Amino acid sequence: MIKIAPGIVSCWQDFSLLIEQELFFLPENIYYLQGENGSGKSSFIKHSLLPVLETQRNLFYFLYFQQLFHLQGYAIKSHSAFYQPELKLKSEWDCIQYLLHNLSEIYAIEPKPVYCLVDENLHLAEIYHYLKESSIPFCLIFCEHSSFSVTEEVNIINFQLIAPNQSRVYETTI
Repeated sequence: MIKIAPGIVSCWQDFSLLIEQELFFLPENIYYLQGENGSGKSSFIKHSLLPVLETQRNLFYFLYFQQLFHLQGYAIKSHSAFYQPELKLKSEWDCIQYLLHNLSEIYAIEPKPVYCLVDENLHLAEIYHYLKESSIPFCLIFCEHSSFSVTEEVNIINFQLIAPNQSRVYETTI
């Protein structure tokens, strides 16, 4: 379980998040980070979720698909070229599949909970379906502006601008 304490999180010089309540991200749950562009969803991932995941990385696996994934793609292609030169990763989806396949392999050797963070990636639906079909227990935390839908219950974390330099972060139940 990931726990984010309430309080003010300074993200940038002139922007902070007011986290009103303790937020829990439980394995085998889905969380939708909902809010307008510029309300702090990506900042929350970078300044709240990722630091907690990093400090507890021995307890679970995590994948982070950035909004500008093509930048991650260069590193993934380099990794693949070194460790599996027979693979020719050409597209963003090739890189994502490479990571998901590696996750499946390591999970088979050492099962641990999986946290998957998807920040407005065009392949959100494919990532979700891959994880679902793999039978790996996972927690999906995502933000997006399209019409992605799942059959499971989705927990909503709201981001609401309350000032030009601050957003309110709170969870609502469906």
